[in-house]
Amino acid sequence: MPRFNCCVFNHPCPIFCPLIPCGCTSNTVVNPSFGNDFGFFNNTSPGSIASQAVIPLGLVINEGGSVVPSANGGVTLAAGVYEVSYFANGTVSANGTLSIKLVLNNADVPGSVVTSTQAAGDVSSLTQTMILTVQQPSTLLLVNNSQDLTTFSNASMSIRRI
Repeated sequence: MPRFNCCVFNHPCPIFCPLIPCGCTSNTVVNPSFGNDFGFFNNTSPGSIASQAVIPLGLVINEGGSVVPSANGGVTLAAGVYEVSYFANGTVSANGTLSIKLVLNNADVPGSVVTSTQAAGDVSSLTQTMILTVQQPSTLLLVNNSQDLTTFSNASMSIRRI
């Protein structure tokens, strides 16, 4: 069977192939490469955090320059689009709720509030993943959104530039 575009059977065809029969025996396909920009931040013992206060996170690992730690226990992000996953484990306060949220440049991130309602003293885990668009270099914080002082036993944030 003639191959008019120099394609080898069962291999991807090149985008451009001269019309001259070339006797090709293989194709070279070059895939684009994308940089890895990510960061993982964690705190294995945040302790008691006041209402609306930052749950401080420390850098565990990152790659690239888009996701780096900030001085206030948060994360500095370059302009771009990010997949952000965040988690907190804590003891439900006297009012029966445990809640966290994200704050970007001192403004609440819409849709980032995660709340659990249980008996006071219960241990609960909160987690969420969302896509976040950042227009300029910004600071992202994980915040205790509970109404009372809350004891957190673990908190983390994983951020990947997409």
